[in-house]
Amino acid sequence: MFKADISLRDLDAALGRFVDRLEDPRPFLTVWGQRTAKQARTTARGKGGRHFWGDMARSVQVGAVSADTMSVHTKHVAAAQKQFGGVIEAKKAKALTIPISDEAKGKRASEFESGGRDLFVLETDGSDPDLIGLLGYSEDDEFHALFVLRKRTRRQDPDPWWPETAQVGLFGLQEAATFVQRALDTI
Repeated sequence: MFKADISLRDLDAALGRFVDRLEDPRPFLTVWGQRTAKQARTTARGKGGRHFWGDMARSVQVGAVSADTMSVHTKHVAAAQKQFGGVIEAKKAKALTIPISDEAKGKRASEFESGGRDLFVLETDGSDPDLIGLLGYSEDDEFHALFVLRKRTRRQDPDPWWPETAQVGLFGLQEAATFVQRALDTI
């Protein structure tokens, strides 16, 4: 789970003073959290892809809201991995299938097998303990590699998608201005 708790005291003193003056700050914090969540969803969807980033966007939610803190989070298994990078390991399967051909990009190995193409593993020399081999098919006595099979990756670079702290602070200031304007309009 990837969770961002935003405490007003830590983020911006002016926002903290604004919230202290509100009779009930939770509606303001909820709107601010929703705006932050919306930005995270928009950024995730903007990354493209077939399903992954859409699933990531749908997983973002506003959680608990208290008198001075809001929580925006996702339970997507790869949220923190994408944001911060790191090593990826096969957990439920014996290996990660990493596409290496244009034909395999955006597809799973099972899609080839269900399409009637028999896949097999071409094993490596064993010099890399994490590398299992190449998964592909044979056609006209020629091997066509589709995927590299690995127990783990060396390191995935970060692909940030979560709003930066400064942007979240700006959302808070903008929402505060909106709240003040609404209050003035009712006078």
